[in-house]
Amino acid sequence: MRYLILSDVHANAPALAAVVRDAKRRTFDDVVFLGDLVGYYPFPREVIAQLRGLAPSTTLLGNHDALLLALADGEGSTAHREESHVTEIVARQLDTLTSDDLEYLRSFALEGTFERWQVSHGAFRSPFEYLSTLQNARANLPYLTRPVGIVGHTHVPKAFASVTTADGEIWRTVVFRGAHAQYRLPPGAKAFMNPGAVGQPRDGSPWAAYALYDDERQLFDVHRVEYDIALVQQRVAEAKYPPAVGIRLGSGR
Repeated sequence: MRYLILSDVHANAPALAAVVRDAKRRTFDDVVFLGDLVGYYPFPREVIAQLRGLAPSTTLLGNHDALLLALADGEGSTAHREESHVTEIVARQLDTLTSDDLEYLRSFALEGTFERWQVSHGAFRSPFEYLSTLQNARANLPYLTRPVGIVGHTHVPKAFASVTTADGEIWRTVVFRGAHAQYRLPPGAKAFMNPGAVGQPRDGSPWAAYALYDDERQLFDVHRVEYDIALVQQRVAEAKYPPAVGIRLGSGR
């Protein structure tokens, strides 16, 4: 099976549309969404409709999605420890969503497991932990029940791979750069792999990121796609969202 792996859309509908167009050209059999459908950008209802149209087999709850549902339930934001502008944006997005939109978000899971791989929004020790360093990867390895764990949350396309030898564990960090990069899991290895962010890349490239994962060949392909950043920045200004969330799109930070 060949899976389209999407993460961290953050209500950026133009980026998601560009990614889906590109991925359909390359073909895939199923879709897995790793979380954070809402937040940051002013297209929450559009991205919900787009994702529903893809009919993913697995949809995970991101921290921004969880914050929105907590606000919907009157729980407030203190338990989620988000920055004030994140809470402000998510609260505004909540006001635009229908009860059907909320029910869709409530159907999202915290993790998913396949025959040879598993998924979480952030990590496996804790669903909203940032698996961003080799130290995080080492700490999460005991929680990996399959050879491959695929996560989002950091907005940076990267892989951490481990092979156990007679001398102990050998780790490798793989950073995915350029318009297309790939990594094939070596025999006997375990790895954490991240497709990067559709809606707000943070690795220095402004292009939207996604992955195609062949679970039989254990081949992870990361692709980058151009989209209309100026349009999103314009809509951010029109919606009177914090200017910084629009500005950062141009530099991929």
